[in-house]
Amino acid sequence: MFYIIETLLPQMNDGAFKRKHDLSNLGLGVINLLLSRYLALIITLSLIEKLQIRGVLYYLELNSRTTLILGVIALDCINYWWHRLLHRVPLLMRFHTVHHTDTLLDVSSALRFHFIEVLAGHLFRIPFILILGLPLESIILYDIIFNINVYFHHSNIRINRTLDITLSKFIVTPYIHRIHHSTKWREANSNFSSFLLLWDRLFKSFTPQGERSTPRYGIPGYTEEKYQSLLYMIHQPFTR
Repeated sequence: MFYIIETLLPQMNDGAFKRKHDLSNLGLGVINLLLSRYLALIITLSLIEKLQIRGVLYYLELNSRTTLILGVIALDCINYWWHRLLHRVPLLMRFHTVHHTDTLLDVSSALRFHFIEVLAGHLFRIPFILILGLPLESIILYDIIFNINVYFHHSNIRINRTLDITLSKFIVTPYIHRIHHSTKWREANSNFSSFLLLWDRLFKSFTPQGERSTPRYGIPGYTEEKYQSLLYMIHQPFTR
């Protein structure tokens, strides 16, 4: 749906480059799915089933709906801190850079993550899932919400700025996330939230929308088309 909308109402139109760009990102997304997401899901479910730890939420004796909502909120907070950690730890940033070297943001950019980063991110949240005792329903619901919003805020949709500002009082929007992909390091080192914008506001990492969305994305030095190929993205973290 977002792909159709951004095709009809694009923020920026890059023509032929977009087709090559989208295919490369889609290829990396398929590799992520096969090598990282399925493996992480199997590991997570196996640990939850075998360990059967009664976490914090169990002892709070809340009803199922409240537990479900708190689980989603907790997972979003965990994801926020994982994203900040990616930008703080040089080794992790080597893998996360694959996402930031994208010079054209659109729906396919939501798939542009190195498979080792994706796997590490899922493993990072497992201890928190076990300690908090998050129900499986929360994990599934959050992954659905997370993926929908990640596709949305990476999209190249020409969205009304007033609408964007209204939505960004609660969730991450395209204008907000485009700032995170700015070529300016200060801007790129802000707006880490994936779904609820609460975390950036709460932990002082929020940069608001300007009068216009930044037109320049990526990392200086990685602007040539060769850096956008699937093969390069796979081995990019291991290059000097």
